[in-house]
Amino acid sequence: GGSSRIGIGEEDRVARPTALLAAVYAFQVYMWQLHAHTPLKFVAAAEAHDPRVHPGGRRQLALKAGWRLNGNLQTLGYFAAEMCVGNPPRSFSLIVDTGSGMTALPCADCTHCGHHSAGTRFDASASPTSSVVGCSGCGSCDRGSCGYSVSYTEGSSIRGRLVRDEVHYAVDGASGRTAPTVFGCQTYESGLFHSQQADGIAGFSRAGSGGQGGSLLRDLCAATGAPAIFSLCLSSDSGALVMGGAVPPSLRPAWVPTLGRPGDYTVQVLEFRVGGHTVGSPSDFSHSIVDSGTTFIYLPPTPYAAVRRLFQQSCPWPAGCASRSVKGHYPDDFCYTMEEADLGGFANHSIRLGGGFELPLTPRQYIYKDRPGVWCLGVFDNGHAGLVIGAAAMRGHEVVFDVDGRRIAFLPHNCDAMAAAKAPSLLTGGYGLAGCSKPLTPEPPPPPPP
Repeated sequence: GGSSRIGIGEEDRVARPTALLAAVYAFQVYMWQLHAHTPLKFVAAAEAHDPRVHPGGRRQLALKAGWRLNGNLQTLGYFAAEMCVGNPPRSFSLIVDTGSGMTALPCADCTHCGHHSAGTRFDASASPTSSVVGCSGCGSCDRGSCGYSVSYTEGSSIRGRLVRDEVHYAVDGASGRTAPTVFGCQTYESGLFHSQQADGIAGFSRAGSGGQGGSLLRDLCAATGAPAIFSLCLSSDSGALVMGGAVPPSLRPAWVPTLGRPGDYTVQVLEFRVGGHTVGSPSDFSHSIVDSGTTFIYLPPTPYAAVRRLFQQSCPWPAGCASRSVKGHYPDDFCYTMEEADLGGFANHSIRLGGGFELPLTPRQYIYKDRPGVWCLGVFDNGHAGLVIGAAAMRGHEVVFDVDGRRIAFLPHNCDAMAAAKAPSLLTGGYGLAGCSKPLTPEPPPPPPP
């Protein structure tokens, strides 16, 4: 990776122009026939620091119920969960992506896989609970196992074979539940998958990976009877994931319906307001999605131009916006020399979604810190109709995805506190994916001498 690229991960900046919508978001229903193009929007630059390590060098353990997500929007641009799989259990760092259905990690016999932060590879021969997914009804056979191949819009790809093994989940702050799960075991990675820090990807789209590919959520629900509901709560530098939680009757959220066929989380955009003024028309926002696998916010050309124009013309400095303007890393970057305290001087925007819910876009959600003393506009031109509500816009909410209910809720919440086990999830019950880790609790005192 290029060391001169600071802020969000290098691969994100390379991939950013291709983070588009339309058919590229479709993931083939049948995994064993999969040659689809699905978006990969952000992964870590190789030189970025590993957020799982404290400044003092001690590895940070997962917190309450294994909920914690590692990542940030400044140097990595993504959030990853620790998935615990096999016997003995091994931990893998997987990017959480609601825009695709594939869950995959590198195989021990991979001949073209990158050097990822955890350095872990899955060895089926070392796990007595693992089994192959056979070739019966499979369009591609890899040494007696069902094969898969996935290409992503910015040019990277993965391929390998499907395996089945136990995934260990955390319950009530401790490891204790397993679910047999089918996932991809990669024998080849290219592009972003090869260079990223994270070991792989965990897809949470409505369709899962379909067919024999299964999905983490569906397999957990089948094993436990939990509802097909999960939530993501993201801040700028931490996050939490709860799987299989229930919506308490007292919560009564303002639900946003998800539309269309099984796949990504498509929502209706009724209105986009820039500084209090409506811009664009309903046709501008056809096929808009909520996608944790996209770092920022992508708008169709007309609304994007309005946001950019207001950012360039309305700012909190008496000397004018141009006095603080500074170049970013790319021609379409719009940045200022400023401090965090200046954010309050910029306009608020909002998105009115189907069902009538209005999602606020404050400066803290659409402006990001690129490097010390430099902040940039985190809204980009999608190039055509459609809006992407990425991870930056999801911050400050526990976003509840009711998969079978075909609806989403954005619930204001302190995600930093939730990730630090200082605030509960708004759901009841649920499971944490980081079943290999234990909560950060004080060691018990030694027993008294006999």
